[in-house]
Order: sequence, then structure tokens, then C-alpha cells
Amino acid sequence: MRLADRLDAARGRAFTGRAEHLAAFRDALAGDTIAVLYVHGAGGVGKTTLLRSYAEEARRAGRRVTLVNGRDITPSPAAFEAEAGAVLDDPSAVLLVDDFERCQGLEGWLSGTFLPRLPATARTVIAGRQPPGSRWSDDAGWVEAMRVLPLGNLRDEEARRLLHASGVAIALHDALIRFTGGHPLALSMAVQLAAGRGDEPGRWRPGGDVLRRLLDRLVGEVPSAAHRRALEVCAHVLDTTQALLGAAVPGRADELFGWLRRQPYIVAGRHGLHPHDLVRELLDADLRWRDPDGYQDMHERIRTHLVGRARAASGSDVLPATLALSFLHRHNGFVSRFITWREADGLYEDGYRPADRTATLGLIEQAEGTRSAAIAGFWLERQPSAFRVYRRSDHGGPVAVLAWLRLDAESLDEVERDPVVAAAWEHARAHRPLRRGEEIGVARFLVHPAAYQRPSPVMDLMIHRVLAEFIHARRLAWSFVALGEDRFWEPLMAYIDQLVLPRAVLAGERPISLYAHDWRTVPVDRWLEVSGAVELTGPRARPLTGPRRGDSEPFTVLTREQFEAAVVEALHCLRRPDRLTANPLTRSRVVADAGKDTGGDQRAETLRNLLTGAIDALAGDPRTAKLHRALATAHLRGAPSQQAGAERLAVSLSTYRRHLERGTRLIINQLWERELRGNDG
Repeated sequence: MRLADRLDAARGRAFTGRAEHLAAFRDALAGDTIAVLYVHGAGGVGKTTLLRSYAEEARRAGRRVTLVNGRDITPSPAAFEAEAGAVLDDPSAVLLVDDFERCQGLEGWLSGTFLPRLPATARTVIAGRQPPGSRWSDDAGWVEAMRVLPLGNLRDEEARRLLHASGVAIALHDALIRFTGGHPLALSMAVQLAAGRGDEPGRWRPGGDVLRRLLDRLVGEVPSAAHRRALEVCAHVLDTTQALLGAAVPGRADELFGWLRRQPYIVAGRHGLHPHDLVRELLDADLRWRDPDGYQDMHERIRTHLVGRARAASGSDVLPATLALSFLHRHNGFVSRFITWREADGLYEDGYRPADRTATLGLIEQAEGTRSAAIAGFWLERQPSAFRVYRRSDHGGPVAVLAWLRLDAESLDEVERDPVVAAAWEHARAHRPLRRGEEIGVARFLVHPAAYQRPSPVMDLMIHRVLAEFIHARRLAWSFVALGEDRFWEPLMAYIDQLVLPRAVLAGERPISLYAHDWRTVPVDRWLEVSGAVELTGPRARPLTGPRRGDSEPFTVLTREQFEAAVVEALHCLRRPDRLTANPLTRSRVVADAGKDTGGDQRAETLRNLLTGAIDALAGDPRTAKLHRALATAHLRGAPSQQAGAERLAVSLSTYRRHLERGTRLIINQLWERELRGNDG
């Protein structure tokens, strides 16, 4: 056996999938209609491997194969004909042209001069990164004689067969496929790197050398650093518009946008340009690994633009703008567990119409039962404009539904008809009632029976409609999101500061959990600011993106519960300044605003002075003087126990405890307001 035979056998074992492309070639060999197959796809997607399989098929069929590689010839008619001229007189010839993008300028000569000279029974396959130019589709003859075959990534099952044949542990398959997206070259390289390694399931990650080698193959050289940054911007965002590119790379947006749209790995969609998935992953991961500071700077420029766009959007632009902003959270690896950011093919959001009533209630009954459908019928009568339906493009019928109910202080008669809304109303009234002109919003009936309250492109649209309502609300005091009691969405809701109420509500066959947010405590500007702090880091570390007001270090962003716990802990440590140094409040906004020196010891001293001042301030008001005495006895004078503190003040233990609790709560509330709004709030 020759070495060439061994190499061919190994290539054959590695080849998988592409059944449609192989069938098209066999049909062309056997038929008399298709003379040319034009295969196009991104670099590394498997065009050369497919041509090898075509060559084997042709030889088995008794055909003579001629291969021309665009990278090996001068891109001139003479050079091409010198390589391929033998096919002009051979009725059995099969001409395979690889790397055609290297000699794309010959396209007009090939279609108009060279290929028409071939025998009618000869067959040609052209493979390159660019799709065929318009000269082919404008010619009625070539429309009939040529078939265009886009070549994409392997399907999941094809990729798994390749990994299995390569001996990769099954536990690593998901991680490898998730990273590569089924891209053949990336899979082959990942196979080589993963072989024999002890990676934990789902933990395989490419190193910098892998990223560089893949990018070299898929993207190649770019004209300048500005072009490279344009690619990195395009990889970082959901869709790239010329305006966004101008915000991230000032001065050359028109030129760079035009260059981007000509690249074979860039797709033009409804809302702008985006790269193929693998190119997106590689470019973004490479910049984040190679230049973390540059990555952060680019992210912040993009975010500033997208926040402004989301806040200014109206009408049909609202959802695309909200999706574009939320896509920035994809980079922390947490939000993508809940949001797909995939196009909802054939589906779109629309307003409710009276003719939709039966279908809308049918969807809700199917997913949540007759009781829930009856409640929805009540709201359809009272607030039909609150309902959004998600329609199929082919027949226009609703397949999913969402309601954003709005209620003000005059809505008590409506509240009683819906246990979910009643629970929301009761929570708002108990914690911070509505004032005149304010309202609450309730996201209700998030129903898509085909994938009920689980991640899907339709659920993406519904979640982002709710986020858009948050961003654009003007009178909103409270918002509530009603979701299934299984609390699947609770981590995401907590991430966006929507906190679950303690008890579920039964309003049909499915218990409902309510997630609440008080927009007067954390208004939308502050909410967006905190949201930006976790876009790259995820929910476990929530520092703001950079220092503010001249601070040398960023703030730590605490939830209300974390802030309360930190205040209580700090009060107990007032007589132990060394223990205050580690308190989370030392890196909070309220402490930063109260002191100039950001050193650790000075921050602890600032925190101590802040709390001592808050306690002392209670002494000046007769209504809180007794609270001051309890707090000062416990935390400033160091009573060894609550019983001892009560005896010092000559009050009962229960009274002493009550005064301590009320005083602590008052201080927490005062400091929390300053934490949210700053000294100017």
C-alpha cells in the first residue's frame, strides 16, 4: 500500500455528513442538465475535503479528474488554461477548482469564454468563499446549467459522528460542539487538542494559540488595525449598523461598514451585519484574551451607544434595540442559559386584534387551564391594548401571547378579578403604596404552548418586550413578572433585580410566582447602570465598569439584602475598626461619597464615622431619641448583652429590642437611599 492510499483512507474516515452535496454531484455526473456546481462557504468549512470526495466519486465513475487550485496559479486566463486546458477535449473530464476566491477576477472569463468551450458531458465544480456573482444569475443559460451549493457547518449529529470516529470522549462532545458550532476545521483542531486531555465535561476551552490559528484560517489578513477593530465590534454585538460602528471606531464608519459587508463570513440581516457564529466566538474570545483593556474600552463605547439607542427607540424599533442591548450580557456566560438571541423564523410580534380573541384564549387555556383563560378574557375586555400576540408569517394566526397590564390607584375593582394581580397589588400597598399619577405594571400570561416558559426565540421576544416596558415606562412605581412556580427563571430575575415574592399564587391549574421591582427605590437609570456592571463579569461579581467621581477603584454594587446585612454587621463592629476593613460597605457608593481617601483603613474609618453620625442624628428628634439611646448603648457604649442594655436604660427587654430593631431599620433605609441616589439624591 502506498502512503497516498493510507492518507486517503484516513481522510475518508474523517469525512462525515454532506449527503446533499454528494447527492448533487452524483446527479450531475449521471444527468445531462447541470454542468457546473458552485460550492461556496467560509474558510475551513470543508470545501477542500468535499472536493476530495468529489474526485473519488468521479474516478469511481470512470471520469478523468483535473484539479486547479486558485492559490497556486497566477490569476490570469493564460495561467488557468495552462493548468486546465486538457479538459477542453475530454468528454469524461471533471474539473475541480479549489480556493477560487484567490482568482475571483476570472469569474467573467470562466462563465463567458472558458467553460462554454467544454464538452457538454464534462462537469465542473468551483469552490470558493464568495457566492457566485450576478453574471451567472443574469444569464438564462447558466441559471439552467449551474447549481449553487452553500456549504455550512456540520449538523450536531454529523459533528458527533466525527468526534466519535476521532476517539474523543463523549463527555467532551457538547463543549467541543458548542465552541465550534460544528465548523469542520475547528472541530479537527479541537480534536487534536482535546485528545488525551483530562478536561472535565463541559470545561474544554481553547487557548490563545488555537484562537490565533483558527482566525488565521477563517479570517486571514485584514488591511489595517481599524479593519480588525471593525471585525471585533461586529463580533461583540448582535447586529452591526453603520451608526454603531461609528461610535466604536470613529471617523471611518462608512468605509469599514462597506468592507465588512463584502467579507464571506459576514451575513447581512434585517437589522445589520453579523458574522458566522464561529467567527464571532473566535474574534471576541481572541480580543478578550489578547487585550483585556482594549476589550473593556470597546465594550463601554458600544454599550453607551446601545443604551442611548434603546432609550430613544419607538414603534417597531423597540424590540430590536432592546435585544441588541441585552446581547452584551451574552459575554458573561450566565444569561445565555435563559436567552437564545436566535431569530424567531417565521414569527413576529404584533398587537392584539378583536379577531384574535378565540385563538388567544385557546392558547392560554391550552397552557394554563380554563380558569386562567377566563381571567385572560376579563383582561381582554378591560385592557385589550395590553396584549401582544406572536404570529406566524405564513397564516398570521397567534401562536403565543403576552399581556403587560397597567393599573393605577383607581383599578381596585379590576384587581379583585385576578389573584395574581391582587397579590401584586397587596405587595405594593404593604411595602410602598402608589401615589397619585403612579401605576404598577404586571407581565401576565407569558404563554407559548409549544415551549411553555422555557428558553426559545419566542420567549426571547416576550422577555424583551417586558424589558422594553421597564426601560420606557414613565409612571411606573412597581413592576411584577408572573412566571411558573417552578422558579426556573428565578436566577435570571434576580440578576435583573426582580425579586421573587415569598408565596406563589394559584390562578389556574399552574401556581404562579411573582417577581417584583420597586422603580422608585432603584430607578431605571440606576438599574441600567448596575446592569452594565455585570455584562462581562456575571452575577457573582458586580463592580461598576469603572471609577466615578475621581475614585481610584470601582464601587461594589450590593443588593438590598446584601446591603442590609452589611449595615447590621458594621454596627456590631463599631468598637472594632480592624474588623470594619473587610465590610462590603467600605467599597460602596455611600462610603465613597462620604470620604475622599480611598485607602482601606481610611474607608473603614469613614464607614465608622458614617454610622456613628447616623446614630447621633437620631438624638436631635424627639420622635427618634429613644431609638438613639438603644443604638448608642448597644453599639457605641458596648453593652455586653441586650439584657444589660435594657437594664442600663431602665426599659424592658422587649422594648429595648423593639427600639434597636426600629433604629437599625431607620439607619438602613437612610443609607440605602444615599447608596442609590448619592449625595445629590
